[in-house]
Amino acid sequence: MTDEVRPEVIKKTQDLLGKYFKKPPLTEKLLRKPPFRFLHDIITAIIKETGFLKGLFTDEELNSDNIKDKEGKLAFLTKLIDVVKLISGANLTVRASKIVSGQEPTKTNELLQAIGKALDKK
Repeated sequence: MTDEVRPEVIKKTQDLLGKYFKKPPLTEKLLRKPPFRFLHDIITAIIKETGFLKGLFTDEELNSDNIKDKEGKLAFLTKLIDVVKLISGANLTVRASKIVSGQEPTKTNELLQAIGKALDKK
């Protein structure tokens, strides 16, 4: 069973995060099944544009060319999820392993929304 992301979930992600950066564009196609590279680009853009999450990742981790294997992706996403949970207080149930395998796109959108909300509060 695939987890189809509802249009209103995508719209909410676009509304919460879209005002903080222009690239990567938060297209419906990418948000429907967010690939790791897209998520990595979003986080890099957020750090560059807002300073939010600055210091969380090493320079190596912020260069997507350095994160090719599953372990690297899992480490990056786990760190991200843990910190966003901590900062936002949101009850995120998304798992790094599911994001990497392209499952749970709705929960992945919830993670992105929690980042957007945290930016709003900042």
